[in-house]
Amino acid sequence: MELKILSTLILILSLITLLLLISTIYLYIKKSSVNVDVVYIPKKLEFRNVTGSEKLPDFSLDSTTTMIKFETFNYDKLLVHSLDILEYSTDVSTFVVDSQNALKIVKLSKNFLINKLSEDTYFLVVPSKIRLPGLLAGKSVYTIFLKTGENAEPIFRDILNLRSNGFSSFAIKFKRNNKIFYSLCLGAFPDIDSAKEYLNNLNVKELKIYTYRPYAGRITH
Repeated sequence: MELKILSTLILILSLITLLLLISTIYLYIKKSSVNVDVVYIPKKLEFRNVTGSEKLPDFSLDSTTTMIKFETFNYDKLLVHSLDILEYSTDVSTFVVDSQNALKIVKLSKNFLINKLSEDTYFLVVPSKIRLPGLLAGKSVYTIFLKTGENAEPIFRDILNLRSNGFSSFAIKFKRNNKIFYSLCLGAFPDIDSAKEYLNNLNVKELKIYTYRPYAGRITH
């Protein structure tokens, strides 16, 4: 009786083994007949959340120079490529001009600051003494001081953010008590009255993350 039961178990196990072998062979044959296409799924691109014109614009470049060649006047693009730092009491040449003459000055100058005063009136600051035919150069620059600190990195970050929102912004670098300081500035103006008028019409609430008490002042001799 025990021998009969043992024989039955051996038979059942043999059948199970045979079925597993047949299934394995079938799956192998099935797999070999399938065409597998490997598809590469690229990693999702991550963009910084910025506003305005922080994105670098497209420019035509002259093959003989690394300087940017501005073909047409575009205020937002000019803001992007304005000076980041102006040394305190730097000798400058300033011009109040229309967009056409502003473009001419930009083409001639490697470094510049620009601020829009009205619909087609712009204030250009060039950190050098230059003379242009038919244009009267000034020497004074006024601005709105937002804040001052020793750490340049947050100042430059604020400049980028302000420019991306359409504001003319730069930093004034100066030395005091053997320490280097940077002042965050908003706009450039030919006289104190236009600077104060701009400040009076400014929505300070928009700039509360940049300043506590903005004031107008002079940055050149």
